[in-house]
Amino acid sequence: MTQGKLWGWFDSDRVRLGDRVRWRGRKFRVIAFAGLQVTLQPLSEPAALVEALYGEMAGSADFAVLDEAGDAVERTRLPPLGRLLLAVSKEDRKRALMWHRHMKEVETGIRPGRRVPREGYDPASTTMEQRLRRKAAELDELDISISWRTLDDKRRRWKQADENPLVLIIDGRKGRAPSPGGRTDPRLLEIMQEVTAVLARQSGGRIGRAFDLVEERVNSRYAKELEDPLEAKRLRLPRSTFYKRMHELGLSAILLGTTRQRASQASKPKKPCTPSYAVRPGQIMQIDTTPLRIKVLGDDAEVVSAEMTILIDVATRSIIALMIVPVVTGEGKPGQRVGGRATRTFDLVLLLAQAYAPMPTMPGWDPLTAASASALPFIKLREADPRFTEAAAARPVIHPRTIIVDQGSTYLSQHFEDVCSFLGIALLYARKEQPDDKPIVERVFSSFADSFSQHVAGWTGRSHAVRGRGIERQPLWTINEVQHMAHEWVALEYQQLPHDGLAHPELPGVTLSPNEMYAALVPGAGYRPRPLSPQDNRKLLLPAWVTVTDKGFDIENRTYQNEAGELRLMAGLHSGLAGPGKGGRWEARFNPYRPDVAWLYDHRGPGRWIKADFVHRRLLTDVHWTVDHWEEATAVVLADGGRKEHQAAIALAVKERRRRTRTAPPRRTRTGPWIPFQGPELDVEEPAADPYAGIGEIDLDAITPYKSLPIPARPTAAPAGAVSTPSDRDGLAALFADTAPDDDLDEAPDHPAFDLGLPGSTEPVEGEM
Repeated sequence: MTQGKLWGWFDSDRVRLGDRVRWRGRKFRVIAFAGLQVTLQPLSEPAALVEALYGEMAGSADFAVLDEAGDAVERTRLPPLGRLLLAVSKEDRKRALMWHRHMKEVETGIRPGRRVPREGYDPASTTMEQRLRRKAAELDELDISISWRTLDDKRRRWKQADENPLVLIIDGRKGRAPSPGGRTDPRLLEIMQEVTAVLARQSGGRIGRAFDLVEERVNSRYAKELEDPLEAKRLRLPRSTFYKRMHELGLSAILLGTTRQRASQASKPKKPCTPSYAVRPGQIMQIDTTPLRIKVLGDDAEVVSAEMTILIDVATRSIIALMIVPVVTGEGKPGQRVGGRATRTFDLVLLLAQAYAPMPTMPGWDPLTAASASALPFIKLREADPRFTEAAAARPVIHPRTIIVDQGSTYLSQHFEDVCSFLGIALLYARKEQPDDKPIVERVFSSFADSFSQHVAGWTGRSHAVRGRGIERQPLWTINEVQHMAHEWVALEYQQLPHDGLAHPELPGVTLSPNEMYAALVPGAGYRPRPLSPQDNRKLLLPAWVTVTDKGFDIENRTYQNEAGELRLMAGLHSGLAGPGKGGRWEARFNPYRPDVAWLYDHRGPGRWIKADFVHRRLLTDVHWTVDHWEEATAVVLADGGRKEHQAAIALAVKERRRRTRTAPPRRTRTGPWIPFQGPELDVEEPAADPYAGIGEIDLDAITPYKSLPIPARPTAAPAGAVSTPSDRDGLAALFADTAPDDDLDEAPDHPAFDLGLPGSTEPVEGEM
């Protein structure tokens, strides 16, 4: 119950019939009430009666009740107690009446409903302080901790409000209702929680079983403390009190539920839960991975499952990045499984990279998926970031500042932590088996299943109990196609539909979509683009510490060499780097989805990246392959008696397996090449320099012809034996130009053009055909 609501009820009795009031600069007399309306008679001049809403009149800034002299008066007479209590909830009404009875007993000595005072409350033999002290001790036994001085303050406010009971529950900090657990020792409450979590995963039983298990744990864990009588009193509860605490904490309801209900309840976080809260885009984000519940076609046209990972912004509820990867169970002996795959650390890195660049629209998408057609401030974003073009999808670019992750092995990997540190992202780890620590992303998974997954071919339902028949035999989509459809759903539907959890910061009651919420918050936070350069993207690739030899360096049984021979200059050199896993080796990076290229970092001097190609790359020029295909082909070569060192044989095996997938009769009718899942591509190549950069458009009208040189006149024939001069030779081109195409060249022509007049020669040279 808030103070504003309370004084609102006080205000309803300010005006009575016959009162003089001032409203809108005029004076009236109240002559009638009719429901929410009041009838006013003007006093200053004869005029028609005025009917107005009582709330509008009493809420006006210039409204006042006047006395006979015309001065404003303020009344504090309260409505009856019954009318006041009808304005609050049932729980608040119960608390208010409880405190009202206690205050009556302290004030008068007689509790409502009794005729004689109880012992210690008789005003004839006790003082007010004595009665307050006795009442505080009595409330303490009811698990309401309050001092007698605080109780006296409540009594004074209660008397000043004409014994209005609602005043007693306005300040929730004083006289709080009994909290779950009461004054039981926290150590004992923790053991009760532990025992309930254990029993929730076992077959159902009586609550008395939990009492016995709690006593066993207390005796074994606090054997020394139990030797002290005071500690023993704190750590041991009577059976009746134990049952009461189990009921207050909700633990008895967990033990009495079904197995599924008990397991679900036991996995919830301990109270109170602290939800994520953010006021700026990117301030806090949540990330999680879940099964997709859709069967798809994998790399080899076989039916596989899939997993989806989502990165969502808390302030705007925007899906910043989404990635779907295939899930394949590995084959082979335990510890030597080959071909198994699911969401890995590098997939999370590719997911983070999506948050730093606008998502482009794909061919065939709905025109409404474009950012220019959405609620995003497209013009402002394009001015700040040229990457926002007409082909950008309606999904904002939000840089993460803090991300809440779970305790999965991929999120705990060193590479993921290093990438987050490089990008300036702080990580907050949720508790194990506590989904409520990141409830927003968990709720998005449910929305995704309702709005997208169940409408896609291959939907398996939320559990095996509701799965349809023949899912694997129906036409299915590839993993890449499902990925593109999911991105379209994000830009077209999710980002542009209003969410109940998004309210406008300045217009209460207005529900916004994620894009509208981003448009409302981004002016206060600002948008500063941070495009990842090729050097930054190379830092996101998987690391490998290698030794450089004359042949290059090896990564996962693949040799890489630089065509320019730069690696040969580093062969056999010590890197000078010390530390775990380094030992003088060099840092290299590679993309597991495109392993035909690797990058070696030369940290000497200013530092540079050296590009190295896989030495047998020419054997795989027309094949899309990944590290998974390399591992599968390696297993095939080893099974045929080969060795890991036979890289050319493994490369040919990769090509053969990929060609077989491409040329074999397709399981489903397809029109394009079968491209395996390779994830979003990171731009790691330096952009080629444009030789025409800086050259503007050519104005054809401004082009003038080059000035032609004059052709000299034909010289006369030189006498026999005369030496030709340079001026004579200048006319050769003109003489040849006058030669007819049908001249008879069988005989040597008597023509000065064949007198070459070479220096040091005075004899003419005859031309021969």
